[in-house]
Amino acid sequence: MTTEDDKLQLCRLLIEEKVRWGDSSQWQNQDFEALSERIFDETGVSLSVSTLKRIWGKVRYDSAPTTTTLNTLAQFVGYDNWREFRKQPVLIAEETAPSLPVQNAPVPVSRPSAIRWPWVVGVVVVGLAGIWAFQKRAKPLHIGEVTFSSRPVAKGLPNTVLFQYDATDSNADSVFIQQSWNPKLRFRVDKKGHQYASTYFYPGYFRAKLVLNDSIVKEHDLYIKTDGWLGTINRDSIPVYFPDKQIRRNGAIELTETDLTEQGIIFQKSVPNTSLHYVQPLGELSGNTFGFRTLVKSTFNRFDAVCQHVGIMLLCSKGMHFLQLSRKGCIGELNLSFNGTHISGKTTDLSAFGVDFSDWVTVRCEVKDKQAKVFVNEKLAYEGRFQEDAGKIVGLRYYFQGTGAVKSARFYDDQINAVLQ
Repeated sequence: MTTEDDKLQLCRLLIEEKVRWGDSSQWQNQDFEALSERIFDETGVSLSVSTLKRIWGKVRYDSAPTTTTLNTLAQFVGYDNWREFRKQPVLIAEETAPSLPVQNAPVPVSRPSAIRWPWVVGVVVVGLAGIWAFQKRAKPLHIGEVTFSSRPVAKGLPNTVLFQYDATDSNADSVFIQQSWNPKLRFRVDKKGHQYASTYFYPGYFRAKLVLNDSIVKEHDLYIKTDGWLGTINRDSIPVYFPDKQIRRNGAIELTETDLTEQGIIFQKSVPNTSLHYVQPLGELSGNTFGFRTLVKSTFNRFDAVCQHVGIMLLCSKGMHFLQLSRKGCIGELNLSFNGTHISGKTTDLSAFGVDFSDWVTVRCEVKDKQAKVFVNEKLAYEGRFQEDAGKIVGLRYYFQGTGAVKSARFYDDQINAVLQ
């Protein structure tokens, strides 16, 4: 019987065959970095180097890979998702069998039955595999009156959301509630149950989903807001929070090295990723036509943070826009995104996004009817068009390696001038 570990091993072998980098036992850190980049380029999903090392057994990790990781690996080798990959029978190709040296043996007497026997076995194996795959095909999903709603129980972060659901009028084998677009935040619930509490640790505008088997059958918007500005040390577990009044310094919003060391951060061991968030209603400001201007600075450039990557995410009700800055020598690692339209620094000249953070950097984004222009220090850095409707702008988030600061941030259009105080 084929186990999940067998399937994962097969997927690794297919990936190794695809990239053709030799024996994976000899892969170094740069190989996993390159693999992470190739997977992102082909799937649009970023798997970290540490995650890939766990998959290949380079790092000890007792938990099973997440659904997102498995789906992404399956997509990289040509399948829609992990479930489809698991359906495929494991057949060993003839060319994988070891070859034996051929001796000068006499020509055997023809035996038709012996010649036909391998052919007959092959037909039987393929036929049985086809029957097996057919029987394993998922049954069609039938649903009747299914309901799904939610309400936050508090203000600020963290915040627990109470979900009410009813999926009993369906033939689903499994029921999940997913917090947002991210399948990693999908939790299995009791099909016969009606309430589930889920904690949100980061602010944002989320599209919560009710998932029956693998099908999204209900979804609705969920707005988790900040009380003014909020700083966080970002972690896979619970983040560290810094309230508005703690991060206001000298006319700017700032996280400092002292803030982080007081929370036990040892920079020599690992430089953390931090964020500054402002998630509040900004009126009916469209993500398809707007202006945005900010003054921003990275304030840490040692150890793992020599590139001083800074991300600026403009949160929208139907997606997001993402801008990125770095030191000039690291522009090949940059990425931009305008609501699903991705631009990589490896294939596009993003040299104007390489800056000197010894002073404040001015970033201005002008979008009109989904045509975007980005100016860095008043120089045109990028111009392009996106296709998907972004909805309305609902907030702002900055990402830093280590520490950083924001001196000003403003959204505007012909009717609205929203200065984020």
